[in-house]
Amino acid sequence: MLGAQFPFSVKRIRCRFQCSRSISGSCKASSDSSGSTNAHNNNNGLDFLPASLLVSETISHYRMRKQGFQEEVRWHSSGKLVFPFGLQERKEARPNTGLLGHGFLRGFQSPTIFLKVSCDGDFVLPIIVGEFAIEKLIDGIQGDDNAVCADQFQLVGNVAEELGYDVKMVRITERVANTYFARLCFSKPGEKDILSVDARPSDAINVASRCKAPIYISKQIVLTDAIRIGYGVGRGRNSKPIYDVSLDSAADGPDSLVEELDLVRNMNLAVKEERYTDAAIWRDKLMELRKSRQEH
Repeated sequence: MLGAQFPFSVKRIRCRFQCSRSISGSCKASSDSSGSTNAHNNNNGLDFLPASLLVSETISHYRMRKQGFQEEVRWHSSGKLVFPFGLQERKEARPNTGLLGHGFLRGFQSPTIFLKVSCDGDFVLPIIVGEFAIEKLIDGIQGDDNAVCADQFQLVGNVAEELGYDVKMVRITERVANTYFARLCFSKPGEKDILSVDARPSDAINVASRCKAPIYISKQIVLTDAIRIGYGVGRGRNSKPIYDVSLDSAADGPDSLVEELDLVRNMNLAVKEERYTDAAIWRDKLMELRKSRQEH
């Protein structure tokens, strides 16, 4: 008997129902066609905001990582001018990074998916994912998937369709420690009941991309983790983005949060294992990191 590995948990399948809830703040919550608010139906009653995948930014960042974040054109040993990212001479030497500049993208050293939140102003939520997730996402966008055999993400949509369901939406629901969680939501045409399953955000976004399903992000995540991008008058191609400190975004780039969490985890582990010398070293590094962020 053949087994299949699905990119989501099937242990917790529950019916979800749409509910209406008011929102405070400048951002408006998303609504479905019936006018009810899309909220994650847990005890917290969190609201959600619509988001979209920043395709050019995500692809550009992937290519920049592959090239070691080198922007300049290079001369081959033969004397031939070589453009980065496989661009031809007739094209621009720099890939189109759209909303985000090269300086911003270079702040993320790991594979990252960039989501734009539909709100007042430009808000971006970077989600660090695995290399495989980025490659499959780009393959799906560029149509490079093997058309003969559907991958696991297209399989989700195919199975749902055979059972009479549509992939209604994807929700990025919460962050626990340094990990985001998501849910895939399914519904039958004309019915309000929603069936949802747990999924990693990278898997859920891949499914949404293939099935043309909308993406929603918990408003709490937007308020705490999203980065507001602002530009001065006369924005140029080399303009540096401004990080909104009200959203707890480090001036040096969002990766400093990941670094801080790693330091705290290592320090706590050292204390638990009674390696107090190591714990003191991690503590000093943590204090140094926090001090450097305050200075900026």
